[in-house]
Amino acid sequence: MKQTKSGRAIQLLGGLFLIVGTIDLVIIVLFPDYVLKLFGTAVTGPASLLVKLHSPAVHLLIGYGFLWLRPWAWGLALAYAGFGLVSEGMNQLAFGFNPIRAGFMVTTLLFSCYLVWRRTVFVDEPLLENKPNPAQQELL
Repeated sequence: MKQTKSGRAIQLLGGLFLIVGTIDLVIIVLFPDYVLKLFGTAVTGPASLLVKLHSPAVHLLIGYGFLWLRPWAWGLALAYAGFGLVSEGMNQLAFGFNPIRAGFMVTTLLFSCYLVWRRTVFVDEPLLENKPNPAQQELL
């Protein structure tokens, strides 16, 4: 497969992340009693709202970064994918196997591989243009 430099697919994924972040926020507001499971524990109580709000906040940040091809969005998305994989792995061990959540883990891993493959889309300038020209350097 040939890579294109335009990054249109990443921008479309950014739009999807913005939609998902908005839907996350609506679900949290409509269902405040939902118990989020993170790292093998169930987060309950009044502080759980703050813990649950991390998901839409990160999805919206990733969406914005992907939409404008910001270099920091690549690292944030991979870090959040790692967070999700570790957390869900621990949930699988603590609460038992769940095929839907296992599917989430597989798709997250595949998405991470795609991001690594498309990392050049997030670079501000081509790497070859960043190298200084030896003829232009002055000796002191």
